[in-house]
Amino acid sequence: MQVKKIIFISFCGLFLSWSAGCGGGLVGDTPAAGRACLWVTRDFGAAEIYNSEVEFAATDSVMTMLQQYLEVETEYGGGFVNAIAGLKSGYTGKVGEDQQMLDWFFYMNGIISGVGALDYAPGDGDVIWWDYHAWGEISFTPAVIGAFPQPFLNGYRGSNPGTLILIGKGCDRHGECLASFLQEQGAELVEIRPYAETLAGRRTRITIVVAPWDQLKESSFWQGIQENRAKTGWFAELTPDAFYPLDMHGIRGEGYSGLAGAVLATGTGMGDPTPLWLITSLNQEGLGEVIDLVVYQPEQLQMMIGALIVGKEVIALPQQR
Repeated sequence: MQVKKIIFISFCGLFLSWSAGCGGGLVGDTPAAGRACLWVTRDFGAAEIYNSEVEFAATDSVMTMLQQYLEVETEYGGGFVNAIAGLKSGYTGKVGEDQQMLDWFFYMNGIISGVGALDYAPGDGDVIWWDYHAWGEISFTPAVIGAFPQPFLNGYRGSNPGTLILIGKGCDRHGECLASFLQEQGAELVEIRPYAETLAGRRTRITIVVAPWDQLKESSFWQGIQENRAKTGWFAELTPDAFYPLDMHGIRGEGYSGLAGAVLATGTGMGDPTPLWLITSLNQEGLGEVIDLVVYQPEQLQMMIGALIVGKEVIALPQQR
């Protein structure tokens, strides 16, 4: 989220280099320092406004990049994005009616930025994602999956602490498959270890937990993540018998059982350099299908906050009404 909203979020107690689908871009006569994916979407990635791989100069910030390729309206001395492509921050509807606050949210490599766009210097291969959506009851999404295989390649603000893959019982092959994929994409310092809750909770690296839900369902740690969705940004309810998609208000839709799986991400706050990912399913067979999709069809996760996987169908979260 942008700097303008930090006070509000503190008050509330809240507040890829996958470039598939990116086109070309130029920075004019300025020598390019690198290339990054620039995405602009609305409604949690449901509608695409801009999607291109663009060049940037060494002196560029995320803000100056954005202004080079799109129509941007700023406030507060040019440090806050108020509108992109004519979509303005503000309330919908008339006073006294059911209003919604719509705003621009800003993710770097799948991590909600803890600094303003003027203060973030892009890196080569970064994924810069602006999404315009309503706050809702689950407004704070500290980490999202839609930039995969970021942040495992570039990390956040040019720093990457490495990746730790924590595997449940019987998940050795899944962990090795995922680690090999990330290394092939350019991720460094990838380690696989048996699942331990302390390592998931007290992270020093970007962490992925790969385990069937029946091995995690009794954990107070994971139940806490589910129950505190306003802070963790999870738009799914995982139960022993079914996985349920949630909409932006936390209202759950039809549940999925059988081989249903999920790919979800969270973090401890804005600019968390060590987000936590969960790749899970209701059973081992379903987990294999989810890993296969993540490794062999990662483009299916692009521009998603989170996802449920049901057979060959990928259900984007939050659920759209």
